[in-house]
Amino acid sequence: MLIQYCSDLHLEMKPNAAFWEEHPLEAVGDVLILAGDITNLTYYNSRKLEKDFFKKLSKQFKQVFWICGNHEFYRSWDASQLDKPLSINLYKNVQLLNNVSVAYGGVRFLFSTLWSYIGEIEGMYIQQNMSDFDLIRYRGRTLTTGIYTNKLHRPSLDFLTTELQKPTDLPTVAVTHHLPSLQCVHPKHQGSALNQGFATHLDALILDTQPHYWVYGHSHANMPVIEIGQTKLMTNQLGYCAYGENSGFGWNKWIEIG
Repeated sequence: MLIQYCSDLHLEMKPNAAFWEEHPLEAVGDVLILAGDITNLTYYNSRKLEKDFFKKLSKQFKQVFWICGNHEFYRSWDASQLDKPLSINLYKNVQLLNNVSVAYGGVRFLFSTLWSYIGEIEGMYIQQNMSDFDLIRYRGRTLTTGIYTNKLHRPSLDFLTTELQKPTDLPTVAVTHHLPSLQCVHPKHQGSALNQGFATHLDALILDTQPHYWVYGHSHANMPVIEIGQTKLMTNQLGYCAYGENSGFGWNKWIEIG
């Protein structure tokens, strides 16, 4: 089975939408993973661009899995929608998921946004300098680092830890939007005070449970495949076309299992 993957398409932004219409994705896989920041959640079933986008994907692929990124919630759904596992069928073969495990085609997929852990020392700076804290609401309130860590990060981490520790004979692919290791941070961002808003240090969990693959997004900085033990961490992000971040995007990135 071929599993194609990408993230950070940001179709809610005009330059990205225009670029995508001129350069649509070619299907090379059986399954497509959309690892977050695809579009605003208020658009996916109401705006023509997104409706056409998902309809086309439903015809191109046998199965499409889409997880929420942070931008899905910008001036959009209240993030408390993630208090429980999320599973929405856009089409019979296109699903929006969070904190859900799916067995498909002989592969175990684990889907979670994996909101990052933000410590107290870095929290104030991150809260003042990340748009999440202005544009996302939780139960109608502006996000704080306390809400971010306790209401968003912890359920993600608990889900991934529980599922990864379950015995299985199936190969496992974990899919998160946020980075699962500081090793995934691009060299140009090493040492940034904002890194806790992007990455969580899960190296010990990865080494202990050894999923076969881990797909992530969020950083708008594509990296070579990183190996932690036997686990391959990989990403394929479009990023902001207006800033030229799309130059490293791969139109046919895929994983083969089986």
